[in-house]
Amino acid sequence: MAECIVNFVLAKLADAVVQEALLLYGVDAKVEAVSRELGRIQAFLKDADKKQITDEQQKYWVKEVRDIAYSMEDVIDTFLMEVPQQPQKFNGVMEKMKRKFKIAKKGPDVHKLLDEISLIQTKLEEIEKSRLRYGINNLGEGGGEIQLPIRPLVLPNIDPEVIGFNKDQDYIVKELLNETTKKCYVVSIWGPGGLGKTTLAHKIYNSNNVKERFGLRIWVTISQNFQLIDILRKIMKQLDPSKQPEDQEALLTMIHESLRSNTYLIVFDDVWTNDLWIQIEAALPNDNNGSRILMTTRFSDVSKDADPTCEPYKLEYLTNELSFELLLKKALPNHDPNNSAFHGFSEIMNQFVHKCGGLPLALVVVGGLLSKKPCNYNAWSKVLKTMSWHADGKKCSEIIGTSYEDLPFALKSCFMYFAAFPKDHAIKAKELIQMWIAEGFISQEDNRTLEETAESFLEDLVQRSMIYVKSRSYDGSIEFCYIHDLLRDLAIQKAKEDKFLVVYSNPDDQRFMSGARRVAVHHLYCDELMLSQNLRTLLYFGDKYMPNCSKQRLLKVFHQDVMSVLEKLPCLKMLHLENAFTNRKLSCSAEGFNQLESLHLWDMTFEDWEIEDGAMPILTELEIYRCRKLCVPQGLRHLTDLQNLRWVYSRCGGKTDAEVMNLLKDVVPSNVQIHLR
Repeated sequence: MAECIVNFVLAKLADAVVQEALLLYGVDAKVEAVSRELGRIQAFLKDADKKQITDEQQKYWVKEVRDIAYSMEDVIDTFLMEVPQQPQKFNGVMEKMKRKFKIAKKGPDVHKLLDEISLIQTKLEEIEKSRLRYGINNLGEGGGEIQLPIRPLVLPNIDPEVIGFNKDQDYIVKELLNETTKKCYVVSIWGPGGLGKTTLAHKIYNSNNVKERFGLRIWVTISQNFQLIDILRKIMKQLDPSKQPEDQEALLTMIHESLRSNTYLIVFDDVWTNDLWIQIEAALPNDNNGSRILMTTRFSDVSKDADPTCEPYKLEYLTNELSFELLLKKALPNHDPNNSAFHGFSEIMNQFVHKCGGLPLALVVVGGLLSKKPCNYNAWSKVLKTMSWHADGKKCSEIIGTSYEDLPFALKSCFMYFAAFPKDHAIKAKELIQMWIAEGFISQEDNRTLEETAESFLEDLVQRSMIYVKSRSYDGSIEFCYIHDLLRDLAIQKAKEDKFLVVYSNPDDQRFMSGARRVAVHHLYCDELMLSQNLRTLLYFGDKYMPNCSKQRLLKVFHQDVMSVLEKLPCLKMLHLENAFTNRKLSCSAEGFNQLESLHLWDMTFEDWEIEDGAMPILTELEIYRCRKLCVPQGLRHLTDLQNLRWVYSRCGGKTDAEVMNLLKDVVPSNVQIHLR
């Protein structure tokens, strides 16, 4: 992964706009020397990455290289931030640079910059001297060349299908619809991770018989370190989004009253401990009307404790026959079983089936991996040899790990980014793509826009079954996607190992925050977040006021689920704001966001927001999602660089699509593409 980080930094240093700024201040030669040295080190990083080193000294060498690359990025970003900004309009490479940076009498401290780069050069020389001592050998001369991302092959997508669950589904549905008793009881499904418990529960939850039987259906995903108030808020949001009291006791009472006299089904997905039932019991009325609770868990004792009167249902592994069918569907979607060439694959496919041990997730991930390989015995044999483990409990993790290591380096960063999102979170693809672009993960390719390249990356992850599609838009593009729990665990693990991203989901995670470049906060209220001044990304998924982030002046991506007044963030490229069904109005000092390229607004009101002339001068993407009434922000015509305006759920205020389109055309520049949903 360090190779990916070095490549990312080298790509930034090679950017034409950055090169022009360095040239104008006379520091380009120093930066070029560092770039050459980092380029040479890349060849050794490829060797280290290929060997999957386990030696602690070699790991330490790779860590040193990664930290040096990060330091160089910090130095350059700080330098660019200190160059006075100029929001005027120009054309061409040089003019584009001048548009972002203005050469003035008072500029960055060039002497300080040169000293910092000299220090980095010294550290690089020390790292090079230590390389042989640590046993890192070169596989070939890499030179100073920057490796470009591997352009993924996008194959027709196959959404994950449930195979062999018909018997299980029939049994669980029969238990839920049981008329012999009207009391509310718990039906539980238990089994190891990767077996398909959540997938089966989704099929049951959406089955016609269940929809007809229960007046209210609620789905709640339980995290390993859950807080009761978060669970209650998730339930209340599905019952009545407009009611979100702050007090926990008030929520318990409100949920109890909302469920009374209703026939309800509540799914608690992925329950880890017995504590849930003790804490939430008061919110769930038992009116003897046939209401039910459906639970999935990895632990048999949690199933039994939930309701001792109902026998837990153990989900079994797939048979060899069903495993073969699922693997075949993923690995060779267009196969012809009558083709004689196919019979040569039967033997090796059976070996993969044996390795996967009947785990559906393992089979799907392996199938996705094989679908990207040449369709021949030798290529598949190489994959088979890399898959080894010692205990049954490690099977799925080992397989997923193999698929991760097989990813092109550009896709590894994109995959680890999924660690930032909460469990069972529906991820909006358009926003995710803009985040990747703002982070610098996507390189320019001939005849393709950055968005098109990013979309192909996402489709590639889907094809590999590392990511799943939740829904697609009318044009076939991915609208929402999600990640399986075990794959998310892998992304979190890799992100933590590489200091790529820290997930802050409980107070103990605070110890990992020092020096973190990306932080995701999950459903915690943090009065004092100890954030690094070099922070590049902050994703805040919560329902409390977000602490002040004015010191994080290098912040590039900011996502927050709670609206608040923002300080000026001069490096910000992508911003997501959400009003979260409150009465707060948009209050954002937009004139401070001269580098902002992508702005996404959810559940907002706009009465008090006026876009001043010259504000957000390079904003190209504006999405207004789930707006509850039609109130157009004042001054949209001042966004002269705007290319796309997406207004989702446009039938607000009782207006038709045509009326909304005419209204927007009158207030935006004529070249803007308007998309209504």
